[in-house]
Amino acid sequence: MKERLIIKGTILNCGEKWFVGKDTYSSILLSVINSWKSNNFTSQDKLNIDIEDWKIRKFGKIKGGIYGFTNDLHNLSINYCLLKETLENVRIKEHKADLYICLLLENYFTNIRSLYDFLFHFVKIALNDKQLKSYPEKDSLNKLINFSKKVNNKEKLPKRIQDFLLDIEPYLDEIKTIRDSIIHKGKEIILTRKEEEVYIRIPKTGLYSNDNILPNILNSKEVNFNMNRYIREITKSFFYYSELLGYILLIELFEKNEFKWNLYSITNYCMEEFIEFMLNQKT
Repeated sequence: MKERLIIKGTILNCGEKWFVGKDTYSSILLSVINSWKSNNFTSQDKLNIDIEDWKIRKFGKIKGGIYGFTNDLHNLSINYCLLKETLENVRIKEHKADLYICLLLENYFTNIRSLYDFLFHFVKIALNDKQLKSYPEKDSLNKLINFSKKVNNKEKLPKRIQDFLLDIEPYLDEIKTIRDSIIHKGKEIILTRKEEEVYIRIPKTGLYSNDNILPNILNSKEVNFNMNRYIREITKSFFYYSELLGYILLIELFEKNEFKWNLYSITNYCMEEFIEFMLNQKT
């Protein structure tokens, strides 16, 4: 792989060089949230606007969410590369490789669940002061969805955000089911290999049961799901909705006031393989 000046980082781009593919991940959401940060904070992370203390705290949580979200995107690409290299490394015995793969899959699913929750913070940048004051304190996208469904809260979020939260809920439920099964219920991922492909399931009732907790997002008639197809599908669902939120936030910000924004992308030594896997549909 070719050398890069930036090992792991966020890059400010000009328009003609901003695209999805090759060794960078370009993103509307990344661009909007990083532009918001640059409009409100200095390069040394100091606020450059005069606001009340309560709002300073809110802005601090948004800024922290931006860093956490970006780091988790990097982690996702690194996790995928580790998974891929473990599968391809003939020096690792199959049974040991299966242990590594199961652990990496657990980390991968947990990572995506974390990425969803960071969206909770980004909604705040589209709110007016009245809406921001009434915004839930719990850092949970699931809590925000429940908040948005209450009749008395209809005026507390923009209509586009309310619609977005209803649209994303089924996909959040899918990854929540997986992550909770592993973390809270102690369920284990079971691997099987067939014709050089890896298949996964999480048994409901026991190690030797013929069932699967994993949501059937592939509409498969089989109990075991193709691992590559499964993680690609669940990851692309997240990317689709995170980008949709980016467009919604951009519209809301432009409608409320003049918003200065730039194009951002991220890169690292694993990003090229990760993007090839996700976007070019290669296995």
